[in-house]
Amino acid sequence: MSRSAFSMIELVFVIVILGIMAAVAVPKFSGIQDDALISNEKTSIGIARQGIAALYGKRLVRGKDFSITVNNEDGADYTVLVNFSANYYPISLGAESSTASGTTTNTFTGATTRGDYRALSLLIESESLGEWNRSGQAASTDTVAYSGPASNVVTDQNAEVHTGSYWEYNNANGKILLK
Repeated sequence: MSRSAFSMIELVFVIVILGIMAAVAVPKFSGIQDDALISNEKTSIGIARQGIAALYGKRLVRGKDFSITVNNEDGADYTVLVNFSANYYPISLGAESSTASGTTTNTFTGATTRGDYRALSLLIESESLGEWNRSGQAASTDTVAYSGPASNVVTDQNAEVHTGSYWEYNNANGKILLK
């Protein structure tokens, strides 16, 4: 007589094996979201570093501050003046932009509504800019601190980027470092 069903012992072994596999797999997958946030933040900083280098190079070639076109959160393009430090690294977006017909006040709100006139507002896509926080800049210093998607939420203190860490942009030397 052929047997077509599983015995109770076979089912118990299958359940035990599945339980062991789940116990091993769950901890491996629990950090995936944190890893993705860290990767996203580090990529954004890498892009910002490249943008700072590009703006520095343009400033050296042009010999003066200049206007660029930036995207606002609503998808509209705005022309804004880029202000540079004495060492030619980008500091801020100007409140006015120069046009052929003279100086006009721009309506670029992506930076202004957040109080963030600093370098990352020039370089990070406007959609993801809302995930970044600027901690401020003292009048006596050339640095400003930013915390991003990972440094705002990742609680694992052993992770490369976590809450309590931040990215410091120094417009005197153009460097963005993790602190």
